[in-house]
Amino acid sequence: MSNGAETTALQQPTFPLKAPGTAVVHAGQRQSPRIVSVPTRCTEHVLELTEGADLFSALEQSLTDFAVPGIMAEFVSGEFGHIDYVHPAYGPDAEHPMSFTEAFTIDVPTRLRHASATIGVRDGSPFCHVHASWTGPDNEARGGHLLPGTLAGPAGLTIRLFALPDAQLLSEVDPETGFSAFAPHPVTPAHATASASTAPDLAEAARPADAVVSRIRPGEILGEAVLAVCRTAGFDSAEVTASLGSTTGAVFTGGSAPWPAVEFTHLSGTVTDAASETPQVTLFGEVVDVAGEVSFGTLESGANPVAVTFELFVRRTN
Repeated sequence: MSNGAETTALQQPTFPLKAPGTAVVHAGQRQSPRIVSVPTRCTEHVLELTEGADLFSALEQSLTDFAVPGIMAEFVSGEFGHIDYVHPAYGPDAEHPMSFTEAFTIDVPTRLRHASATIGVRDGSPFCHVHASWTGPDNEARGGHLLPGTLAGPAGLTIRLFALPDAQLLSEVDPETGFSAFAPHPVTPAHATASASTAPDLAEAARPADAVVSRIRPGEILGEAVLAVCRTAGFDSAEVTASLGSTTGAVFTGGSAPWPAVEFTHLSGTVTDAASETPQVTLFGEVVDVAGEVSFGTLESGANPVAVTFELFVRRTN
């Protein structure tokens, strides 16, 4: 894609397509557990990027700036000046139904719609995973999986960072799906000797977890996974934010996006009365499909299985 206009024909499927929300069983060996969660303290920060700033470099540098092993991020406002990206595509066969397109480029300023990011480590170096949507000069919404080389535009970018001192986020190849995916690992804080100079650090280390970061594996229903994470963490009410991943198409209360995979640029929502027999889970999402098109809405309950992985971030509100 150049200047907002696609120039490459997209690969068409060679296998029968299924209804949105139909789960995919991947060719690799099934992994357990299906939900991996790490409770963590969380501190919130705002990152302001000026025109021309390298998005990936700035996000990866934030690990060092805030001295944490993992960060979840939610974009607030601004523009992209240059975008390199891919979006979901049909895979080569029925056993591998999902893939990615070749890389596209946009060289004109585009207005941010939504974006979320996971920032951690791959192969010993800082690494980040970013899904985003934007509106170009043609006023059409597009989106995808951003690649290094993406830059902030004339209006800059404002990003909320959720720094997680107790959760290391590691990206590795998943043997079940064959795709790379982030998973959280617990971090044990180093014990310092109590003194006047270390008392604030010790007090912070003793603060209970107020968030959970999770990796949700393929086939798990997204809304049910959110509830399970809250119940395991003891969060009776919570908010979902700064989360990204994929489901097998998307089923909204008023529509759908096509199977076999869509990528979420944004997932938000609330959980109330999680411990009761009548919990309430409401999730709103925006997704990018195999045509690079954007859909959004309230997710239908019980209808959205994870496609490859979901990087879920939940904050306690009670």
